[in-house]
Amino acid sequence: MKIKSLAAICMLFVFHVSTVFAQIAEADSTVIKRVDELNRKIDKAVVAKDIATLEQSYGEDFIFTHGTGLIDSKKSWLEAVKKNAGYVSREHDSIQVELHKDIALVFGKLTVTRIQPAKDGTLKYSLHYVRVFVLRKKKWEMISHRTTSEWHHD
Repeated sequence: MKIKSLAAICMLFVFHVSTVFAQIAEADSTVIKRVDELNRKIDKAVVAKDIATLEQSYGEDFIFTHGTGLIDSKKSWLEAVKKNAGYVSREHDSIQVELHKDIALVFGKLTVTRIQPAKDGTLKYSLHYVRVFVLRKKKWEMISHRTTSEWHHD
């Protein structure tokens, strides 16, 4: 009789553990989706020059390292967005979100199209990036963008 009870306890334990893991996986997928949506929303806000959304989406300690080596703070990047009317689109591809408790790393490809008034045309380029988001006061915010490679389209 004790063996049957032990087997039943083991089965309940396995069921409980797998249920907990399933709940954790579901919670993680919800967070990953939320971070991915915020990541895309930020670039739509850059195109729309929606400074209010960008103010809320970037941490005060935000650092933007461009492919050229230029480094912007939150303040200098927002000033650049305000002055630049040239973004036509900023489209994401191949996004991967890696979750670490209150930190999310986002890896992806971004294709940017900009107006070039001096050349009467558009400039299109793509880049790979790593972005870091952190959960602060129950709100995700981007604290870092680093372009890791960049190439121009003809």
